Amino acid sequence: MSLEDTAPGKLRSTIEWVARGRYLMPIVVVVGVVAMGINESTYQHSHRTLSIGIALTDARIRSAEALQALTDTDLHARSYLMSKAPQELAKYRETLQRLDHLKNSAVALVRQMDPDSTISLERVERLLADHVRGTDAWVEAFERGDTAKATAASISAITRKRRDELREEFDLVLQKSGAIQETARYSLYQALSLNRLAIHLLALGTALALFYFQRLLREEDRKLARERLLLADRVKERTAELTEMATHLVNAREDERAHVARELHDEMGGLLTAMKLEFARLRRLPDMPEKATERLVSLETRLNEGIAIKRRIIENLRPSSLDQLGLVAALDMLCRDMAGVLGKPVVTELQPVAVDRGAELTLFRVAQESLTNIGKYAQCARVQVRLKQVGQAVQLSVQDDGQGFSPARVPHGRHGLSGMRVRMESHGGRLTVLSMPGHGTTITAELPATQAAPAPV
Repeated sequence: MSLEDTAPGKLRSTIEWVARGRYLMPIVVVVGVVAMGINESTYQHSHRTLSIGIALTDARIRSAEALQALTDTDLHARSYLMSKAPQELAKYRETLQRLDHLKNSAVALVRQMDPDSTISLERVERLLADHVRGTDAWVEAFERGDTAKATAASISAITRKRRDELREEFDLVLQKSGAIQETARYSLYQALSLNRLAIHLLALGTALALFYFQRLLREEDRKLARERLLLADRVKERTAELTEMATHLVNAREDERAHVARELHDEMGGLLTAMKLEFARLRRLPDMPEKATERLVSLETRLNEGIAIKRRIIENLRPSSLDQLGLVAALDMLCRDMAGVLGKPVVTELQPVAVDRGAELTLFRVAQESLTNIGKYAQCARVQVRLKQVGQAVQLSVQDDGQGFSPARVPHGRHGLSGMRVRMESHGGRLTVLSMPGHGTTITAELPATQAAPAPV
């Protein structure tokens, strides 16, 4: 049984399918909208519940203050009866006004937080109005001088009963408002709990989504790293193959040049030499007509020119001076020949260096190709060629003061620089091209030396 056949494996496959599918974003949007809706509804519910709770608290406070004001009116009225002090009567009137204000405020708050009229205030208002009218009646009787009637009314059973009923009705209103407030408090706790649960679920979902997203990113990073390593190995292999192929082509080209040079030297050289000997014999024949002698001289001159061309071709194909005299002498001869071809001075600073035969040929070809390019494109007034060894590195530089160019914008189809670079890399070296339009060109070839440089002769 594979890992994908197990329950966790199926769950993981399902999650990955959803995460990678086109329905992930709509699902995320729907979940986010639902969470926002829950949060907003719980906020609105909590706000309403809290407003009701505050109104209930204010209503209970106003009711308690009204009940206290009712007690104060009784006290000030009885104090007036006992002391006949005008200030007590004034306090009585003031307390009546305060009682009326507190009653109206409490009634307004109760009706605001109890739009369904679960708390009835009509009886409270009626009992309060009767009590105030009764109190005003015996206070007015006392003011008229009917003290006995006022005193009897103030201590009558009806007055006590009305006051007790009013207190009981106030207590009932406070109990009902307390019950409503308790319900509102419970509803508020429920809304807060729901909001807390929604936030926790949203945070948990976000954490899980982030964890899974990070896991996917790490997995993708690992896959990308493996692919990069594989690609780097493939590129390395292909680069090695291309470098080997380019080196093989360069070597094959040099081998072919050497073969052609040997064929020209051995076959054509022998043929031309034999022809020159035949012409020499013809000139020694007696009774040779004067015109025939002139023709022989002309033909021999043409033959000598052909031999010179053959030698120049052989030198271009495989410089014999390099094999016979060494790199310094071969470069010196090359520079002198190119000075004649260019019609411009070629300054040389050549020092003996320690490189093998293959590297000598590579350095010679780099100099030859560089000088050829200078003759084609540079339009310079002066050329300088340097060869030196610095420590374990051999450097060859070819510099001109011509029009220069942009190495990054070499036209397609021109392979001189790439050919020189391949030659250098095949010997473990490198080629550097420094150039800028209008500022000349410097080509530097550097490769490792094989041994300590020999002493200059």
